[in-house]
Amino acid sequence: MAAMRCIEEKLEQGQVVLLDGATGTELEKRGVPMNSKAWSAEAIATHPSIVQAVHEDYIQAGADIVTVNSFSTARHMLLPAGLTGQFRHLNVEAVNLAIRARDTAGIQPVAIAGSIAPTTFCADPTKCYPPLHEAYLWYLEQAELLVEAGVDLLLIEMIEDIEQGSLAVKAACSTGVPVWLGFSCRRNDTNDLMLWGREHTLVEGVETIAKIGGSAAFIMHTDVYDTSEAFSQLKSSWKGTLGVYAHSGHFVMPHWKFNDTISPQAYAKEAGEWIKSGARIIGGCCGIGPAHISEIKRQYCSSKF
Repeated sequence: MAAMRCIEEKLEQGQVVLLDGATGTELEKRGVPMNSKAWSAEAIATHPSIVQAVHEDYIQAGADIVTVNSFSTARHMLLPAGLTGQFRHLNVEAVNLAIRARDTAGIQPVAIAGSIAPTTFCADPTKCYPPLHEAYLWYLEQAELLVEAGVDLLLIEMIEDIEQGSLAVKAACSTGVPVWLGFSCRRNDTNDLMLWGREHTLVEGVETIAKIGGSAAFIMHTDVYDTSEAFSQLKSSWKGTLGVYAHSGHFVMPHWKFNDTISPQAYAKEAGEWIKSGARIIGGCCGIGPAHISEIKRQYCSSKF
């Protein structure tokens, strides 16, 4: 937990803490095939050296935190791909690869964040999620396994609705490690910015889930150009530490389309505005790579705000 103490000290001193960028889309960019049902999960077994290399590159770019490739290794993600028999191996090895990357890079301290995603790639989510009481146990199993394997904190990523998001946050908070909450937004048919599932507003989601726990909240996996509006809403309803890691490009399962992704310089400019608005932890999501993180490091991580 020395790495977490360092991060807490940076935050107390008004410094910007740097999260890494995307893992899954960075793997695809480097030629790793994406599973048609479980996206980047299988890469842990098929291309471990590239997974480790991605983590190493983010550490070299200046990231204070690297996120293990466990976004799509929850049971409800692995089930459609027939990979539930590899659940334990994929989660443990995902953590091991991040730890090896930190050890190989030789840059200390770097915190390891375990990703848990209360979302699904299924067109009909009811076919992938179990009943609510069992879904909670699935989240708890993954959370405990990631902590046992050595993560320093848990990131609940892509909170898109209140129901599944609440279960995942409750399970993560029961482990005793710090829990950070990543809320994802997109616009509905009338151009209103909603949680990704389009059933609840961001404020509704934050105010409900904040009662469960969490020590930091983020706008994440939200289009760069919708993020400032979403961050303003988050700031109005979350009184703790704030962060941002936006995406750029678009997803057509199982592939990320990079044709309209933002440059490192342009992303860093947007990041500067988020920092001015109160974000203290900055990183990137899908489509955002080591060059973007390096540029943010260069511009913002030697100052106090």
